[in-house]
Amino acid sequence: MPVVRNDQSTQSGVLRPVRDAPDALRPSGLIFAGGRATRLGGLNKALLKVRGRPIIERIASALAPLVGECIVLTNDDALAKSEGARLRLVFDPSPHAGVLPALAAGLRAADGELALAVACDMPFVSTELFQLLLEQQRATDADVVIPRTEGYLEPMHAVYRCAPVVRAIEAALARGEQRMISYFKDVRVCEVDENDWRVASPDGRAFFNVNTPADLAQAQVLAT
Repeated sequence: MPVVRNDQSTQSGVLRPVRDAPDALRPSGLIFAGGRATRLGGLNKALLKVRGRPIIERIASALAPLVGECIVLTNDDALAKSEGARLRLVFDPSPHAGVLPALAAGLRAADGELALAVACDMPFVSTELFQLLLEQQRATDADVVIPRTEGYLEPMHAVYRCAPVVRAIEAALARGEQRMISYFKDVRVCEVDENDWRVASPDGRAFFNVNTPADLAQAQVLAT
């Protein structure tokens, strides 16, 4: 069962499905594409093709039914030329400063109250899994809804409430804390365990990422 961790009470409510909301009320999609990709020779992983289609376009397509905008946090304006995806590029104000500052920058740029965060090297991002995470957010009123896989949290396939998470991250960074979960004690966190998220992604493929040439080769095999 999902686990909500913080010192505040859990609220519940019924909201209309995300897909029925006007764009102004829909979540933002955040795709993080500022990594160095050293194990892939410095290639822009977002533009790597899996079965002939750039990974970033596969991600944008998966997010499209759920979001009102799709933002790419990047250092490379080549992504503006990506075909088949409507993207808003936001240039990372502190390139290579770390994932936590990048997450804060992306959340600040988002128009939505909520944001669906994804790394640019995840070719099998799941619409169904994000829909499940959004349902958990509505049920728990959590600020962060994050899956747990084999004991590890998955911050790059997670849902964030932008304003409180930005404040918490800024406070953590001011304390000199850089760990991705260093701010969790200051927000409401709903952890979604495998028994729950596998309903939407039975094989766990949603969390697969491409870090090496071998990963890219495997992605070609797994892609449908």
